[in-house]
Amino acid sequence: MLGDFKSYDSLFHIGRPTIDIVDRAANNKVIVKDALNTVPDQVTIHGRVVPSNAIVSIHWRGGNTFPGTPQADWRVVGEMGELRLTSPSWSLNVGHPETKLELYDATTGVVETIFPDKDQWDSLPFTAHNIARLYEAYRKNEWYPDFEWAVKRHEMIDDMWKRFDENK
Repeated sequence: MLGDFKSYDSLFHIGRPTIDIVDRAANNKVIVKDALNTVPDQVTIHGRVVPSNAIVSIHWRGGNTFPGTPQADWRVVGEMGELRLTSPSWSLNVGHPETKLELYDATTGVVETIFPDKDQWDSLPFTAHNIARLYEAYRKNEWYPDFEWAVKRHEMIDDMWKRFDENK
């Protein structure tokens, strides 16, 4: 959304060395108590993106959120204001009907909720919206995240895992 990282640093941390494995379909029944956790539950990334040279800071965390706060809270801060995207779900690629985008105009002090334009895909089940729009972009030969784009993201993720492994 903001561009590719020109430079970045990352830090992974396992703050919960054991976790319960639960069956969500069975009313959160504990299947395994205190299983060894080898997956980081704290991930931070910060760096500069091109072409704007803006500083980006990202923090993901596992576990339950602080009561009353969104699972996802993204902010883009600029000279004249701030964009804030919030959602009760961290998986923004799938979407959630309660995801909200707000624009704060620092010159007026006004916060405005931004609503996406309605389109023909709104009649589909909510989880199908993004994939329908992806197929539409492909059909129209508009930009969409393709295989080369995904490879760049996976190379970055591989690099972050190597840094984690080296600093355990």
